[in-house]
This record gives sequence, structure tokens and C-alpha cells, in this order.
Amino acid sequence: MKKQNILLVLKILENNTDSLHPMTQTEIAELISAKYPCDRKTVGRNIAFLKDIGYPIVKTSRGFYLDNKRFTVDERNIIISAIREYSAATEEMKSDVLERLTNILDKPVVW
Repeated sequence: MKKQNILLVLKILENNTDSLHPMTQTEIAELISAKYPCDRKTVGRNIAFLKDIGYPIVKTSRGFYLDNKRFTVDERNIIISAIREYSAATEEMKSDVLERLTNILDKPVVW
């Protein structure tokens, strides 16, 4: 479970945070706990590990966020909404594009 939790913390930071939308360790732990046992201290250790290996994670008074992402959370949501609303594409095509695009949108620029 330890390795899975590290990856889940990273994925949550990639998908849900930016400088305007940081998340606390408790909030991250609650999201993970929906599938796997996780607590705030585990999230803290995982964040420290990710920072140690070079991920640009920033701590603020309101929580943590992954810095240097290509798009903010709001910009990402605009792009995803536009794809979902595009009427000339099938649902299967939209799903495929969204899956591939989210892998690009959520990655930090530096690494």
C-alpha cells in the first residue's frame, strides 16, 4: 500500500492543485481513504519523499500544490468542459481524447 499511496498523492497533486487551489494533508488523506487506508501523517511523509526526489511541491499556509504545471486547475477544467461539450465527436472519441489529454495537462513542466 505504501507505493500506491505515494502515487495517489502525486496524482491528486497533479490533478487537483495549483497555487490558487492548494490541498491540506488531511484533504488528500480523505480522498485516498475512499479506496485505501491513509492518514495525514502518511501523506506528509509521501509529500516529503516526492519533494526529495525533485517534484516541485510547494507548501503554503492553506496546503500543498504541485508547481510549474502547464495549466492551472481552472484552465484544465475549461479544456475538459470544451471537449465534453463538442457535439461533432462521439462519446468514445471524447473519452479517448480526454484520457490522453489529461496525461499531458496534469504533468509539471520541469522534470
